[in-house]
Amino acid sequence: MKLFFSVTSPYVRKCLVVAHELGVSDRITLLPSNAHPVNRDATIIAANPLGKVPTFFTDDGTPLYDSRVICE
Repeated sequence: MKLFFSVTSPYVRKCLVVAHELGVSDRITLLPSNAHPVNRDATIIAANPLGKVPTFFTDDGTPLYDSRVICE
């Protein structure tokens, strides 16, 4: 599993807390990103048309990109 993240995002922190509580945080690779509201990061947009973090990839490569969906 992989997660595009930004250290300042409260939504990323929420996902990481849930992962920790579920005992899967050690299975998630954190991918740093340059998420910005105006200058979108092309690596994020390739998987997430909103260009926002968190963007999560399941083991089979399926992207999820809303913190509520990721936590579910």
